Amino acid sequence: MTINIQTGSTVEFAVAFFSSVNVLIVPSSATITVNYPPSSNYLTTVSCSIGMTPSGQYWIASWGSGVAALGLSSYSVVSSCQVTPTTGTLRITN
Repeated sequence: MTINIQTGSTVEFAVAFFSSVNVLIVPSSATITVNYPPSSNYLTTVSCSIGMTPSGQYWIASWGSGVAALGLSSYSVVSSCQVTPTTGTLRITN
């Protein structure tokens, strides 16, 4: 799924983790990585890893989209108890 984000806005990520039998689990750590073409050079890609903070059953993190060029960016979330990362796409628009 692609999520539309206006350039210059702050993206708030909230992630819950579940076991293979759909039971909520609480990892000891979680990180989100956003890969994006920077606004200064859209022909390259930059990776930004952000440690997530636990908040109840969710892990949360923020990312400012103002550093990214218009177009598509991707994100992936991994945790200490997750084998396969959760991924998605951001579309940065005006």
